[in-house]
Amino acid sequence: MVIKMKANMTNKQRMIRGQILNEIYVRGPISRVDIAKNTGITPATTTAVTADLIQNNLIKSTDIEVDNYAINTKKTSGRKKILLTICNKYNYYVGIELARDFVTLCLTDNLGNIVDQNIIDITATQFLKKITPNFILEELNHFLKQHAAYDIQAVGIALPGHFDETSQQIASNSDWSGFDLEDLLSRISFPVFLENNVHCMSLYEHLLTSENHGENFIFFHAVKGIFSSSMYRGNLYGVSNFSVGEVGHTIIHPDGERCECGRRGCLQNYLGGMNIINKAKVIYRSAQSTYLTSLVADSNDITLDTVIEAYRLGDSGIVQIIKDAMRAVAITLNNLTMLVDTNKIYLHGPLFNNDITNVILKEYLSYQNLYGGLGEIDFQMKSYQPINGAKGACALAIHQHLIWSEV
Repeated sequence: MVIKMKANMTNKQRMIRGQILNEIYVRGPISRVDIAKNTGITPATTTAVTADLIQNNLIKSTDIEVDNYAINTKKTSGRKKILLTICNKYNYYVGIELARDFVTLCLTDNLGNIVDQNIIDITATQFLKKITPNFILEELNHFLKQHAAYDIQAVGIALPGHFDETSQQIASNSDWSGFDLEDLLSRISFPVFLENNVHCMSLYEHLLTSENHGENFIFFHAVKGIFSSSMYRGNLYGVSNFSVGEVGHTIIHPDGERCECGRRGCLQNYLGGMNIINKAKVIYRSAQSTYLTSLVADSNDITLDTVIEAYRLGDSGIVQIIKDAMRAVAITLNNLTMLVDTNKIYLHGPLFNNDITNVILKEYLSYQNLYGGLGEIDFQMKSYQPINGAKGACALAIHQHLIWSEV
């Protein structure tokens, strides 16, 4: 299905359409009255634009909610609010996440409902040789061919860093400095949109779940690297400043371990996946008694899953590593809540999948609020799945191509 917009639509008209469509995505089901109130767009314009969207089958109306007057006065004859919501299966989007350990592809409809997915595991020895533009393009073309029956409109790519528009390359991640992103982009026939992978996942939570209705939140992601994305007043915060969100290099212990960045005591040292694995390798090789030796045959086989299992078994060395990591997380999150106006933080990463780890984290987060009377922070653990970044990339494509029509 081709997106039906008037050919002579002005930038102002396009912006108004985007504001209205965004309101329905984020806060829907929602009435025309509330759309006009939230956006400042006149009721007449709101009515005209939504009528056009209904005609094009992108949104639909429902009258399931009785209006406040009828509820408050306990009358049964009150008028029902006509609420607007997004139609599913209007069109489709492909999302890709590029990661060191895997490449994922995902096909969703315009509401983020997954049609199909493909997770390609990449070993450490394969990374430099296998992850090339040719490889990504072959996988994408194969995925597109498999789903040629769907009306795919655009492709989103979740990057393991930031997209430098000037150089057309992945910035802020030395592992990907040799990846020719410009070459890949030049060979994809669909409109393509790119963003940091954590920003993509944050956008998915904002746009395509029912948990938020335009609320501010922080999405804290910790796997091999650590990044914090903030949704503030309906927009991703600081996307043009690549240093914003790089909380992995905030200093937790000024006299702590030296970080790869040259400073001491960075959060990355305590929570970064590779740092935790390297510490576990030391325990494997030097400890007189450790459960690690019963879990893997060689220290090089240790993964984060191995570390979590050793923690569950009560390995004293691993327990201390995890406690140090959770303490560092707690310090960071408490600092973030004083810098970002939010009452919700999502925690995303394999270490946050473990119930015991979550209990320890909550213990460290139980500090008294700085100002009595302020609402408590709602900490939610988001289940870590390799497909999450690709789902976020689909959200990015929906946001940019369908809602704001950047084609």
